[in-house]
Amino acid sequence: MRLMMRGLLEARAGQRSLAAVLRMMSRWLPGGAATPCANTARMWLLRLGLYELTRPRRKADDWVWILDHTVQLGPYKALAIVGVRLGRWKRRPLRHEDVTVLDITPMLRSTGEAVESRLAAVAEKTGVPRAIVCDGGTDLRRGIADFQKKRPGIACLYDVKHKMALLLQRELEKDARWARFIGHVNQSRSQLALTNLACLIPPNLKAKARYMNLEPLTRWGRNALAFLDEARDIPDQVVDRSAVEEKLGWLRDCREALYHWSVLLAIAETVESYVRREGYHATAAESLRGRLAGLAINASAAKMTADALSFVAEQSSQSHRNERLIGSSEVLESLFGKYKHLQGFHRQGGMTPQLLALGAAVGGQTIHTVRQAFAAIRTRDVVQWCRQHLGLSLQAQRRYAFKEQKRDEIRLTLLPSF
Repeated sequence: MRLMMRGLLEARAGQRSLAAVLRMMSRWLPGGAATPCANTARMWLLRLGLYELTRPRRKADDWVWILDHTVQLGPYKALAIVGVRLGRWKRRPLRHEDVTVLDITPMLRSTGEAVESRLAAVAEKTGVPRAIVCDGGTDLRRGIADFQKKRPGIACLYDVKHKMALLLQRELEKDARWARFIGHVNQSRSQLALTNLACLIPPNLKAKARYMNLEPLTRWGRNALAFLDEARDIPDQVVDRSAVEEKLGWLRDCREALYHWSVLLAIAETVESYVRREGYHATAAESLRGRLAGLAINASAAKMTADALSFVAEQSSQSHRNERLIGSSEVLESLFGKYKHLQGFHRQGGMTPQLLALGAAVGGQTIHTVRQAFAAIRTRDVVQWCRQHLGLSLQAQRRYAFKEQKRDEIRLTLLPSF
């Protein structure tokens, strides 16, 4: 059972392919005469996830909660809350095994009242937390603020990656060179796609969170410029220098802008890396000031540096003496990514029971944990949870909507109405 769970969560194998591999290897596995099918493996995963979600928690005053929504096709969004004890944080970026899933609640409509209700429910299990980390969504902020009113002393912390993204977005939106650069990139993609220079094609652009295009595009731009400056033949292919110049020559006018954007990225990455490892604390801004000093190369970079330091100082002011508070929700974003990868093997959009896989992906599951989970949670418990929290899946709705009509019904619908 644990081997199957590790294959799904660590190797990121598909359920059907993993079941097929185990069948082929069964002769070499101890007690492997009978191996689980894909559906059995999926139910094991859901049982393990539900156990993690419902098992008792120790109440303590050093919990830090991290919360966010995952959104998919359809009306539902799910509020997920994971937690970590400050006393067990080892001053490094959080990993999946460091956190525990405290709550997963699918919602048709997320409001401040709904968020506050779930926070209160989690507080019944863990006690009042020391801090809550989120990405600043309106409903999340409102819910946390209502939760804080009755429970003073909770630090509300803003995820550092989202803040740095907003600062980058601000600088890009007021830089006319960025819009021109994106236009040239789109044009170059179409010009290079079906040619022998396709190896030089720019990366795909993200439609959402467009600031995330900055890092891959600046890296591509610097590499393409270096090739443009000293074009060389590719093995088994003579490169047409004139064609390279025709399709990518516009990059020469972007040399200074690419350097400037690379510096902005370095500022953001320096702040993110520091907070992920060291957290928010009394001397965080001062420690970062020295690391960022050499990056203030112009007015724009100096402004971003000053704003980043001001933000870190503001967040760190909520920490007590000799205390370090977690400032990144990246571990939850990573868990969402793993969940969507697992879900992608068996759905055609929408939220499904695979949401429980979030619970199975944390905590570093051991054989002892798996044994406890399967003794405590049965298949009927998973079915009951799904009926209580999830509506009819999009795939089931699609089957119902496109259900084949009987021949007589089809004939009647084709008759003209009078």
